[in-house]
Amino acid sequence: MKKLPIWIITSVLFLGALMAWAGWVERHEVGYLPLALGIVFMLFAMASAPRVFADD
Repeated sequence: MKKLPIWIITSVLFLGALMAWAGWVERHEVGYLPLALGIVFMLFAMASAPRVFADD
């Protein structure tokens, strides 16, 4: 697998944090699904972060 650009990981992490924050603030209007999706996006970004420093 190739190296991942750091801008991809940081943008997914930022968008996940933004979605989690908005999901928490609006949880009474839209439910907990945006919060859960934001957490999943952040976990995906953190799991993919070691590929930024790969030697491939």
